[in-house]
Amino acid sequence: MLINSLWPGWRRLLNVSSSAALAVANLVLSLLLLSNGLTSEFGSFAMLQVSAGLAYGITNALLGAPLLIFLNQPVIPPLALRGFFLANLLLALLLTLGQVALVYALDLPAEIFWHAGTLVLLGVIRWFGRSYCLSVRPLASMRSDWVTAFFMLLGALWLWFSDNISLTQVLMVCWVSLLAGIIALGWEHMRQLLLSMQDRELQTVNLGIRNQGKAALVGALSLEATANGHSYIISLLAGPAAFAPIAAATLLYRPVLVVQGALAMYERPRLASLLNASPATLSGLAARQLARWSLLSWAGNTLLVALLLYFPEHGLWSADEQHTMLTLCLLWGCIMFLRSIRQAPATVAQASDNFALLAKACATAALVTLPVAALLVWQVSAVASLFALLAGELVILLYLYPFYLTRIKPQQSTEPQL
Repeated sequence: MLINSLWPGWRRLLNVSSSAALAVANLVLSLLLLSNGLTSEFGSFAMLQVSAGLAYGITNALLGAPLLIFLNQPVIPPLALRGFFLANLLLALLLTLGQVALVYALDLPAEIFWHAGTLVLLGVIRWFGRSYCLSVRPLASMRSDWVTAFFMLLGALWLWFSDNISLTQVLMVCWVSLLAGIIALGWEHMRQLLLSMQDRELQTVNLGIRNQGKAALVGALSLEATANGHSYIISLLAGPAAFAPIAAATLLYRPVLVVQGALAMYERPRLASLLNASPATLSGLAARQLARWSLLSWAGNTLLVALLLYFPEHGLWSADEQHTMLTLCLLWGCIMFLRSIRQAPATVAQASDNFALLAKACATAALVTLPVAALLVWQVSAVASLFALLAGELVILLYLYPFYLTRIKPQQSTEPQL
C-alpha cells in the first residue's frame, strides 16, 4: 500500500515534462528577443511576464485554493463548480485591465495594449482550467501544456525565418499559443466554462474565498512583493532597459521555476488527500520526495547556468557584461536554493489548509524586502536589490520550516527507491 500510493520518480518526470517543455518554449522566445530585439523590448517583455505571473498567482490563490478544498469533498455540486468558472472569468477580465494599466505606466506603444491584455486574459483562463484538470483529469492538463509549448516553438520558428522579431510579434505568438492550450484542455472544460455563463451558484465560491481565498491572496500578493517587487521598482523607476540584465539572469533560472511550480501543483492535491488519510506515513514520505525533487531540479538548472558562464561563446551577453552576469547568477542561484528548500513546507501548508501561516510568512517577508530593495536600487544599484530578495526568502523559510517539521514526522522505516 505504501509503495503503490506514492509516485515513483519516472511518474514525476512524466508529469513535469509538459511544464518543462513550456519552460523551454518560453526560453526560446525570450532568447530570440534578447538576441535580435532592443534591450528595452526584452526588459518590457520580462516585466509583462512577471505581471502575467502575478495574475496567475492571484487566481490561483483567490479561486484555486478554495477549488482544491472543494474538489476533495465527497459530493461536488455542478452549479457550485460552475460558479468557480464564472468567478475566474470575471477575475480574468479585471486582471486584464491591470495589465493594460501597467503597459500604460511603462509607456509602451499602443499596439502592445491589445497583445499584453489578451495574453493575461487567455493565460488566466488556461491557468485556472489547468488547476481544475489537475484534480480531475491530469492528462488534460499535460496535453494543454504540450500544445501551448508546441505552438510557442512553432511561432518562434516562424519569427526566426521571417526575420521579424519584435515585442509585438513575440506577444502575439504567446497569446495564440495560450488559446490553443485552452482548446487542448478538452470539451469538458469548455462545457463547464460555457455553462457557467448561463446557470451557476456563487455561494460556495464566496464561502471558499472567505475561508481559504483571502488568506491565500494575502500570501500570494506578499510573496509576489517579496519575489518580484524589485522588478516593478526597477522598471518603473529606472526603466525596462535597466531591468534587462536582471531579467536575463532570471531567464536562466526560469526552467527550475516552472518545474518546481509544476511539482507543487501536481503534488498539492495528492498531499491534501494523504494528509487527511494518514499524515504519519504516506504524507511524510510524499513531502520528503517533493523536497528531494525540488533540490534536484535546482541542481540541474544550476549546472546549466554554470556551463553558460564557463563557456561564454554563446553570445547571449557581451564580454563586458560577463562579470555582471556572474554576480547576478550567483545571487539568483542562492535565492533559488532557498526557494527549493521551502518548496515542500509551502506545499504542505497549502495542502493542510493552513493559508494563514503562509500569508503571515509572506507578508512579513514583503515588509522586509520592499523597503530594502527600494533603498538598494536608489543608493547602490539595481543588481544589489537581489540581496533584499535573499533576505525575504530566508524570512519565509524560517516561518514555514518549524510547521513543516511538526506536520510531517520523519519516518524510521526504509523508504522505497525513487
